[in-house]
Amino acid sequence: MEIVVNEWLLDYLCPGSEKSEKELAIKFINAWEQGCDKVVIRRPSRFLEKFYQYWQRFGRDTDIKKRFRKLELLFYDSDKTIIADDTDVKKLPEGLEAKTPLDDKYLIELAYSKRDRVIVTTDVRLKDNLQDETNLKIYLLQEFLQNYSA
Repeated sequence: MEIVVNEWLLDYLCPGSEKSEKELAIKFINAWEQGCDKVVIRRPSRFLEKFYQYWQRFGRDTDIKKRFRKLELLFYDSDKTIIADDTDVKKLPEGLEAKTPLDDKYLIELAYSKRDRVIVTTDVRLKDNLQDETNLKIYLLQEFLQNYSA
């Protein structure tokens, strides 16, 4: 399975996030790391921008370094990650684009360009807006983790 995630993963790992959020992010990362699925990251994207911002901002914090260390798999392990450049991303059909919130367009385009088209998000609005799209599988994080195991 190819899993598209957005910035929740980074936000949940940062200082100031709730303990329950950190636990969910770590649970997701551990299951992904042990399984055979791949995470899909778009380059350039807000996800990458935020990753580098957080790394610069919190990089001296040993606790966050430990949490972010596993995320380095996103950049160095082609068995675990697909990096998709803009040239690899398909344009959305008009109907789907019209229903997609502008700030999530990059995410939906990325998922739409992949085989499995699975998005894991914490954005209820995004899931609600696109719930009738049969070409996309959109799961809220807790919903996804209930059935996801390595």
